[in-house]
Amino acid sequence: MKKIFTIIAALAVFTNLSAQRYKDKIFTEVAMDSVTYGSAKTYTGSPQELKMNIFQPVGDTATNRPLLVLAHGGSFIGGNRYLPDVTYLCTEFAKRGYVCVSIQYRLGVNLQEILLDPTQAGPQFSNAVWRGTLDGRAAVRYLRANANNYKFSLGQVYVGGVSAGGVLGLHLAFLDTEAEVGNSNPPIDTTSIGGIEGTSGTPGQNWKVKGVISLCGALGDVNWMKNNKNVSIFSVHGTKDQTVPYKTDYFYAQTIKVAQLSGSFVVDSMAKVLGMKSVFYTFQDAPHVPFSPGVGTTASSTAYMDTTEGLLRDFLFDDIKTSGVGVNNVLATSDVRVYPNPAKENVSIETSKGNNSVITILDLSGKTIETVNTSKTITVLNTNNLTSGIYFIQITNEFGSITKKLVIEN
Repeated sequence: MKKIFTIIAALAVFTNLSAQRYKDKIFTEVAMDSVTYGSAKTYTGSPQELKMNIFQPVGDTATNRPLLVLAHGGSFIGGNRYLPDVTYLCTEFAKRGYVCVSIQYRLGVNLQEILLDPTQAGPQFSNAVWRGTLDGRAAVRYLRANANNYKFSLGQVYVGGVSAGGVLGLHLAFLDTEAEVGNSNPPIDTTSIGGIEGTSGTPGQNWKVKGVISLCGALGDVNWMKNNKNVSIFSVHGTKDQTVPYKTDYFYAQTIKVAQLSGSFVVDSMAKVLGMKSVFYTFQDAPHVPFSPGVGTTASSTAYMDTTEGLLRDFLFDDIKTSGVGVNNVLATSDVRVYPNPAKENVSIETSKGNNSVITILDLSGKTIETVNTSKTITVLNTNNLTSGIYFIQITNEFGSITKKLVIEN
């Protein structure tokens, strides 16, 4: 009886070892490169070079990967592409097989003008949001022009970020016609800033996206969503957010009333009305960006980030799987054959997906018996050194990890 329970427990443990690309972290190392994607004029009229950090899993040979383009927070007046919350998300999702990017975008408003005339706060910040939005579009255009280098799918581009980054992503996806921009309130000075497209990035490329990731972000007018019902949305937001409204309220720059914004609750509600795909999670009684380091205690920010990461993981995996990328680029049980099974002298492991695999034989206790690195489709292992009993074969490559039971008979 004890032996039977041991086998059942081992089967349960090893079943959990099967990993799926884009859902589980199948890579341990991530490389980050910084590149220049464009140049544009700041609010003072001076040129600014724009950079991005690109995160990719080390050793990944897969192509057609989903792309996440994330922007940092800071109310469009502060922050940078190295902030820990965005960097953490880029790193952790690159471990899952995504290509992840943290972008720099133009910051700043004329605070002196706002202090002299508070009515200028709205137009000043509206223009700041628009500069950031155009930089986001420039970043997507640059990446699309280099899709072959970064090996991502043109149809699987997600954009957004934290706080202002979420605002940037929502406006990039939904504020996209001359009529909408012309009627925006507060008004946007498109003539001096760059119209709908902007002048930075790689000309001629499409900046349209598959989905938006809004982490405590907001949108100026949810009616802009009506022409973009194919865009999927992921949102989290705290009900006690005093910076970016959870519902519809004014955004304040210190004590100056700037403009009305519709937060995640209203964005999600409109998405539901329009029949769009939207996943929204409310952090009850939570402040602005409760998952960011320095907000609350270390334990609370870690817990909020764990929740955010897990929810975003599930949303993205479902969204890309529905579109086919997740199905095509995930190692499935049917992609691996182990035969003969039971085996006596030799066992063959055949994989139909993956260029470089690590094959590991483990016993019931989880102890590694043998590890083999192979680039072959069929790998034959000698099993003469194994005693009769139950073992497990784990196959791991760039598409994920599968564990199968192996029975040895002598």
